[in-house]
Amino acid sequence: MNQNPLTFSNRFSLLGDINSENKIHQTKENLELLGNVILDLTNSNPTKLGLEFPANAISHIFSSLDLSQYEPVPEGLESTRQSIVSDYEKRGVSAQTSDLTLTSSTSEAYSYIFKLFTNPGDEILTPNPGYPLFSFLIGLENLKEVHYPLKENTESGKWTYSAETIANCISTKTKLILLVSPANPTGSRTTAKFWKEWEELGIQIPILLDEVFVGYEFSGEPHTIPSSPNFPLLICNGFSKLLALPGFKLGWILNKSPKIYHSEIQKNLGFVADTYLSVNSLVQLATPELLPWKSMIQNRIRTRIMRNLSICHLYLKENPKIKNISGVEAGWYFIFEMNLDTKDEDLVLDILTKAKVFFHPGSWYEFSHNRCFLVISLISEEETLRQGLEAFLSYLK
Repeated sequence: MNQNPLTFSNRFSLLGDINSENKIHQTKENLELLGNVILDLTNSNPTKLGLEFPANAISHIFSSLDLSQYEPVPEGLESTRQSIVSDYEKRGVSAQTSDLTLTSSTSEAYSYIFKLFTNPGDEILTPNPGYPLFSFLIGLENLKEVHYPLKENTESGKWTYSAETIANCISTKTKLILLVSPANPTGSRTTAKFWKEWEELGIQIPILLDEVFVGYEFSGEPHTIPSSPNFPLLICNGFSKLLALPGFKLGWILNKSPKIYHSEIQKNLGFVADTYLSVNSLVQLATPELLPWKSMIQNRIRTRIMRNLSICHLYLKENPKIKNISGVEAGWYFIFEMNLDTKDEDLVLDILTKAKVFFHPGSWYEFSHNRCFLVISLISEEETLRQGLEAFLSYLK
């Protein structure tokens, strides 16, 4: 009996060879299996770096919840959304519970918004440099990712958004524009100046604004949300960075769109949310007790970031083999460019093999392959960072 061969969606082939393991990660794994201690300067999981939410507080919060009832509210429980609204209001951002749709993560929030505005083959604009996850989220929806470049100031090392540059990348197939503020890994922000310039262009293509790193700005102009945008605007955030709770899987979409679009967007988002009903009841019930911990959690993380920034500058500035240090002003990452005629992936592999220090190559974040950028996590444990940079400097000699 002949059987039809098993076939899979073309989404997977469009994403590249998902079966081949990355050579750098494979080398790291092999070195560790041989007993080598790798100084990993890329870890950005706060629960593995001494920045986790206090376990005793979590136990206390969940022990007092009534978990016997289940209310399948597509947009999320009213009490949960009200707590999130209150947090926005403390930031000076006006919101109502009817503006919010809860999701199990910001990645899921992306997928809801992709379903809302796009059809297979449509284009989504994303920042370059940017975060590699975007290509997978977009590809799994059978959409096409198109990059718009961030504007680099070669003197300050800062990367900024340019309204004109983004507008010039729009085509007839562009259905959504993705902005991240503060951006990963450049720390770029959507400032008041940027929004003014954008609104003057009169473009009505919806914008997805990812603000998961909000609260982690340490210099420069602040991250801003327009109070009354004249274009469709959906803002995504969640507990992963806000409360250092990546495992609690709660995200949301805040609809800041004009009245002419608002109700139809909410209705369709509600339909998508009702189809999946993916948000865990436990974390929703706990939200009013979890959010008051935000200031303490973020202060601890900001303290770590500022100390690590000082360490990076102390060890890396004025080294002749380091071409420049990017002027990162927000977020969890530090970027520097090597004054070497070598590919960043080859350099990372050589450093890993010889110095047992692990960096991320900038090309993983869409920095030019013709330049040699390295990326460090600013929430690394301080002693690990010191030891890693010392070993790196010895490697450079």
